[in-house]
Amino acid sequence: MKFFVGLIAIFMFCHIDAYACTSFQIKTKDQHVFYARTLEGEIDFQSAFIVIPKGTSYVGTLPDSSSNGLRWTSTYGMVGISALGRPLIMDGINEKGLAGGNLLFPSFAEYQPFEAALSQKTVAQWELLTWILSNFATVEEVKASISTIRVCNSLLHNEIGFLPLHVVLHDRKGDCLVIEYTKGLLQMYNNPLGVMTNSPPFDWHLTNLRNYVNISATNVKPVALEGIKETGLGQGTGMLGLPGDYTPPSRFVRMVALTNSALPVAGLEEGLNLAMTIIDNIDIPLGAIRDVSGPNIAMDRTFWTVVGDLTQGRYYFRTYGNKDWRMVDVSKAVSKNRLQKIELYTKPLYRDVTDTAVAW
Repeated sequence: MKFFVGLIAIFMFCHIDAYACTSFQIKTKDQHVFYARTLEGEIDFQSAFIVIPKGTSYVGTLPDSSSNGLRWTSTYGMVGISALGRPLIMDGINEKGLAGGNLLFPSFAEYQPFEAALSQKTVAQWELLTWILSNFATVEEVKASISTIRVCNSLLHNEIGFLPLHVVLHDRKGDCLVIEYTKGLLQMYNNPLGVMTNSPPFDWHLTNLRNYVNISATNVKPVALEGIKETGLGQGTGMLGLPGDYTPPSRFVRMVALTNSALPVAGLEEGLNLAMTIIDNIDIPLGAIRDVSGPNIAMDRTFWTVVGDLTQGRYYFRTYGNKDWRMVDVSKAVSKNRLQKIELYTKPLYRDVTDTAVAW
């Protein structure tokens, strides 16, 4: 119970609205699928990289924080990023190549009302992704089964608040699904764009794209004004007006523009490289976002970034303090059939290549 109290308290007192998450999907010309995602915020909620084997038992949490909800045993092993020392996936991938993340959804998340008679089918909102990745191999399987459970807001005290989340999923076929709970109802959206950020709801983001129909990867042609030929100042004039701030709507538009304008690539190495290149456009340096409340200044940063190779079942990660990409082979990791932890926050290793110099 202390875990949930701590998780709720952190997000209440560290400006939930300031927490940012961005995700997108890349599909290569030969149908390899990659998923990338970042987590930004003010205070790290003790993220850890964990490996969870199949056969792990779970019990859903009810709104009173008691462990009397849905009971299930994981069908698939999974790896990913956890929070506050519990074997719950905040972002991850399972051995069948289904990947997904919890993204912050403040001001709009409203979960299903709790019904005591249905407590044995109930999980807390932060347990939903773990339930999904531990049980299903594809987006279609999730869509067919998610209505069999209830997702409720797990509160300890009304004044403390809760962790508002929505979920984005990707599978090896390239299907992408957004799951949101608004006004007490389950909403599911097929997401052919593969991009997701935070609030407002997904359908609002799609409508907002209509404000940017002028965006293009192609430079604008010169314009003649009263006999004077005006040309753009350098390359990239087609992207004039592309939002560069860190608000969720702007990040959504920016990722749609970049994922759709980047030239299609073929092969696993090229797909991975493209995903890693695009996700670089989201990194938030400490101090670039500030929330001032009296003497206190809250500042966000990109705590960690992940890229999932859904075809091969590989999960790459890096952190704010270590930009070196590290990789975990999902099948190999879960084959050990025990709960494991891999160090997430390590120092970078800058390879010294001085002695590799040869005559030119």
